[in-house]
Amino acid sequence: MADFPKTSFYGEGQTDLRGPKGDKGDPGAQGDLGPRGPQGFDGTKGEPGTNGRNAVYRFGMFAVQGIQAGEILMDHIVGQACTLGQNFTGSVASCGTAPREIWTATIGLNDTPIGTLVIWPDLTIILAASVAGPIPLAFGEVVSLTAPEDPDDLIGRVRITFTGEL
Repeated sequence: MADFPKTSFYGEGQTDLRGPKGDKGDPGAQGDLGPRGPQGFDGTKGEPGTNGRNAVYRFGMFAVQGIQAGEILMDHIVGQACTLGQNFTGSVASCGTAPREIWTATIGLNDTPIGTLVIWPDLTIILAASVAGPIPLAFGEVVSLTAPEDPDDLIGRVRITFTGEL
């Protein structure tokens, strides 16, 4: 097999003009370290009690097609006390396959309704709270999402993410 640099750069009958490789020599001792640069900037402090993390608690769910009447789509136990925004501000929902008719799921807190997720056939989506003001969630409470009693055979890929402030 031919030497790649010689055969790829030089044509037939030409020789390598670089000459033979020299002795690698003794690497020698490493020199002293150079001067130390200035100290970097201090990072920004997180919210009190968050240990530098974002000051939110997020949890969510999704459901594929074939949602049954009254099906519990989410049953989330709260792992850290937080507060959902008024009318679920900061939370998001979407739907991949539209329902035939308006579809209304119930959002519950410890089996008590606190709001709804409404999806229209044109994929307009609204999260609406049935309680006034922000909604505090304590550690260990259960947030649920329950499908309506009238099933819809078309609706699918329902997704929701709740966001609570710590």
